[in-house]
Amino acid sequence: MDNNDKPSNEEVGNSQDSSYDFDSSSDESDDMAGVTSDAAEANVINVDGTEKLITDLTSEDVRGLTFDSESEVCDFYSKYAKCHGFVSRKDVKSVDANGNINSRQLVCNRAGVRHWKHFKRENRQREHKPITRVNCQAKIRFTRHLRSGKWKVIAFEGKHNHPLCPLKFRHLIPANRWLDDADKAQADSMRAFGVRTCHIMGYIVAQKGGFDKAGFTHKDLHNHIARTKRGKIKEGDAYAALGYLSSLSDNDPLFFGKLTLDNGKLDKLAWADGASIVDYECFGDVLAFDTTYKKNV
Repeated sequence: MDNNDKPSNEEVGNSQDSSYDFDSSSDESDDMAGVTSDAAEANVINVDGTEKLITDLTSEDVRGLTFDSESEVCDFYSKYAKCHGFVSRKDVKSVDANGNINSRQLVCNRAGVRHWKHFKRENRQREHKPITRVNCQAKIRFTRHLRSGKWKVIAFEGKHNHPLCPLKFRHLIPANRWLDDADKAQADSMRAFGVRTCHIMGYIVAQKGGFDKAGFTHKDLHNHIARTKRGKIKEGDAYAALGYLSSLSDNDPLFFGKLTLDNGKLDKLAWADGASIVDYECFGDVLAFDTTYKKNV
């Protein structure tokens, strides 16, 4: 799951992520239905020996399903949410004396309501954020079988009180967008050979059969490449620039450079190599680069 356990500061659900005991009438029988994820098709699960699409599951199918671990249930509900056009998040849980999770509840990300105190704050300096919590009751609750260690779904509510995301826009939901290790490796190798980011995106889209199947957007790819570049500069771009100029000065006796600091940080930097100084003496021309031109237009 990519969602956090804790709600945002201004939007809280009906319960916090703390120790909580669920009232359940489920018995711990050994004849629970086993569920396994199909590795070939992520949206197909095996229910009692019958393969079904997640979109074809009924409420009765979901109730009583069992999984091998808590993470498998979270992955299942995350896929279920993606297929139906909403986003899931973790809600309350119960733990034993040793801190082990015994039960967990996942809800729609629009569950709960915004606290009333945020509407009556008199010293507010910013406009209210759009209301996203509408007290949606969609949820799934599961508990751990004490003897077998399996995780069984004991409660499920599939109805929402808000419109769901249309199919053609579901791949744009932030929770549904990420680059897996294969995508990152492919993008990094192509970038290392000088392929532009837009061409990398176009190649991956054509390779996977469409933007909706790529799993990420053009901006996500740009962010990954930018993070990769920043990771290669261990101490920041300022140190990298000073290190590069220092290497130039070692090989150029006419090299000139000067810098100013502001609160310990690089403020202004001016430099000229030997060839530029000689050209200025001969021709008197100056070429200046304004890196802030039209930045704030």
